[in-house]
Amino acid sequence: MEKICPYCGRTLAEGESCTCPQSVLLEHQKKQGETEGNMPRPEPEERPIAPQIAPQAMEQQTKEEEPSPSQPDEPREENTTQAPPPPPGVDPAFSQPAPAPRYPSRLTLAFENFIPFFKAYFHAPAQTIETACRHHDLPLGVLYLILPLVSFAAFFVLGLCQGLRELAYYLNQLSSMLSMANTGGQITLDLPRAILGGVLLPLGVMVVFTLGLFLLGKAVKGAMDLQSAFLTVVFSSILPSILLIIAIPLLYVSLWASAALAMLAFLSWIFLMFHTVHHLCAPAQGGRFCWSSLLFFALSMGVSAVLCGFILEFALEAVSITSPLFNQFMSPSGYRTYGW
Repeated sequence: MEKICPYCGRTLAEGESCTCPQSVLLEHQKKQGETEGNMPRPEPEERPIAPQIAPQAMEQQTKEEEPSPSQPDEPREENTTQAPPPPPGVDPAFSQPAPAPRYPSRLTLAFENFIPFFKAYFHAPAQTIETACRHHDLPLGVLYLILPLVSFAAFFVLGLCQGLRELAYYLNQLSSMLSMANTGGQITLDLPRAILGGVLLPLGVMVVFTLGLFLLGKAVKGAMDLQSAFLTVVFSSILPSILLIIAIPLLYVSLWASAALAMLAFLSWIFLMFHTVHHLCAPAQGGRFCWSSLLFFALSMGVSAVLCGFILEFALEAVSITSPLFNQFMSPSGYRTYGW
């Protein structure tokens, strides 16, 4: 018989526990309850039965305790008796209320779910992303945002360095073939500026697609708010980030193969986003979702292309080509230079 999580609805294998935040929190409460259940409990204390007093005697005692009218200003004695100490053999800590249980924070749960989410992602990517979006697991999404930014920045900078190295090689071959004097020179790359451009490129594209998915959810009246759109964009980039990491060593083997793998990573990112949004929003409007999704995906890609053009212009300003006529200018530290 299949085991299904009662919170997110994910099908679990035999002996497997769900990694959604509600299941993790319930498991934490069960462990804390078992710990408190194993603690010893004090036996109930036997108290003596108070003696019964006749009603006539109680009325007479009350009249005697009332102040006399002839002495109205006489102060009364306050009862300063203290509570009796607890009987021997009883721990006073058990008589006090137990402290409120401390639940783990969402950031702690995000660190604990980082590896389980990564494993579940490759078993059922769309369903895992959909579960995280429905629970608005924003801290986990922020942690996974680091992966695409670092992987793309490394691919961009190393690919740019390798491309400039090959460009310098071909220029050197061309100058040797033409046998022209004073045709040498050098290519200088500003690494900090290139790294900044490599981080801004994926970040800008992800922001554009987050706004596009949010507007798509509003258009089809589906379960896609701003947080869900952000989580969909971030979690869909896990597989493309891994493909980019694989493409980095290919830069030193074949630039074309590495570029083809990078294109495959981009297409897989688009497909995973579309598949997740289809699960979240398609039941709301049916066939209307198809045309709306095509419109907003095309619009997001167009805006991303324009934005990437400005960011690439900023990043490529880190590349400068000089000739021997400008040898008096020294290359600042931190630059990579390729001569021919």
